[in-house]
Amino acid sequence: MSEMGCRYRRDVMILPSMCDSDSKLSIPAAFDMFQNMATLHADHFDIGPAGMSRRNYFWVITRIVMHFDRMPSMMDMTEMLTWIQPADRAKSERDFALYAGDEKLFEGRSIWAVMSHETGRLVPMAGLFPDHIEFDEPAPELPLSKIGKGFEGCREIGTYTIRSVDIDLGGHMNNVNYIRAMLGCFTSEQIRELNIRDMEVQFVSQSYEGSTLSFRCREADNGSLEIGALNEEGKAVFLARLS
Repeated sequence: MSEMGCRYRRDVMILPSMCDSDSKLSIPAAFDMFQNMATLHADHFDIGPAGMSRRNYFWVITRIVMHFDRMPSMMDMTEMLTWIQPADRAKSERDFALYAGDEKLFEGRSIWAVMSHETGRLVPMAGLFPDHIEFDEPAPELPLSKIGKGFEGCREIGTYTIRSVDIDLGGHMNNVNYIRAMLGCFTSEQIRELNIRDMEVQFVSQSYEGSTLSFRCREADNGSLEIGALNEEGKAVFLARLS
């Protein structure tokens, strides 16, 4: 089921390929679900992959914050919702939530921008969304904060060399694959012990096939775990906070 305004909804069965070692929806698959829903909704306004390709543009996500109450189990039927907020000159906000009946399983906020394939620069948002949309759905009460980029000297928890399977239509590493690579630095048991309920990620700059990322971690003052992916020049390209 879908709505043609600022909201879009769709029933989603949690299939085996979406699950972790505990037969629950995995965190990367949750991010995949959201990105897929964003694409389907955008396509209604002709700003999905085909529409953006005609303009020689592509969407990029810069930040996402998510709160997980409970992950659904394999073969559960869920309902995914996404909705948009009014865009400003250079960015737009897209929010989302997953439900099982009346129970909210997780929710999130994200910040998007549009880039030009030709120039590699940001494109103004003006005119992308139809004028008739009513923006009447509030954003989740999840704060968007900043994560410091300084991870020099922090403990390395793993490295990852970007491969062809990580690359998306923008020609760089897909956003969700940073999250997969980060979580791959931990064992299944360690991920259980982390018991992640909140995750904030920031995509700082693009990475390309053949590059090797060094994942570093530190503990924040509030007890959360902060992780940075550094490229071969020692610059942070991806940041995350887990709690």
